[in-house]
Amino acid sequence: MKSVGANLCVLLFLFLFGMLFSGCTLSPKDVKLHTREEMEQILNDRYGDAEFVSVEKLEETNQLVYTFKDTKYGFTYKATSHPRGVGMDGSNFYYDGASIYYEYMEPFLSYFIEQEKDVFEAQGIELREEVDPHYGEKSLSKRFSLKDKNLITTEEDFEKDLAFVLKRVQAYKEVPEIMSDFELKVYAFEGSDWSYLGSWKDQSFTTAEQQRIENYMYEAKILGKIECEPTYLRTEQKRVSELGLEDQEFYNRKIKENDKKVNVYYFEVDGQEYFIIDEWVAQKRDPEDGGIFQYYQNYKYYEIAR
Repeated sequence: MKSVGANLCVLLFLFLFGMLFSGCTLSPKDVKLHTREEMEQILNDRYGDAEFVSVEKLEETNQLVYTFKDTKYGFTYKATSHPRGVGMDGSNFYYDGASIYYEYMEPFLSYFIEQEKDVFEAQGIELREEVDPHYGEKSLSKRFSLKDKNLITTEEDFEKDLAFVLKRVQAYKEVPEIMSDFELKVYAFEGSDWSYLGSWKDQSFTTAEQQRIENYMYEAKILGKIECEPTYLRTEQKRVSELGLEDQEFYNRKIKENDKKVNVYYFEVDGQEYFIIDEWVAQKRDPEDGGIFQYYQNYKYYEIAR
């Protein structure tokens, strides 16, 4: 036992010794935060000319909250230098430097909305701070909400309207960070019916169907414990009987009772074809398991819970 204790002490010493010479620290209060000059340079490069206004020190958490002014447009915004923790499950084991939390986009978009109302109105898009697309009212058609980051239009016009919105935002700032930070969800309205079309993020548009495919490929990988990335092949609609799943216990009982069609996402792993469906089926991993509901996938099949 003494030998084990000694080894643990040696390991702890080596860990602390390594942290000391790597710039890491156990306390957030020992982290060196960004100076005014460093922050000003970073913001100049990221968002354009910035003028220092003030700084507030948060002693308890060791943070510096800087306020700067966008000299081109005149609005102020904040940027916070804070300790960067390394850990898991919400607990930090140590701190390895400082990071910056940027609060530029909201004040920029608030300024943008005041300047662009007439331009958007001429395009037939109502520019607003926020709007709830779930009301289903016809009056919600053709709206762009900055605070909610929603573009509500029609399915026929959404590509044109999205391109117009992005072009107007880009006209204000040429630096790429603006568009990297900018997110926009697109909804289509027809009368009282609405549908989610996709989102513009990371400078590209991803359709709702692409997002669903990515989600089910991720689910297939996790549920099947697949080590590589599954290759998506196609999507089909098939009945439970066509898939041979009549003996499965579906979470939605009407699926099996009415032999309804389900969406089947086919993927390939190591040259073999498999599928995952968009409905939950009761499965268990071992005899002691009471059974859990998961999306059914046939890469690694678990016996259904009885």
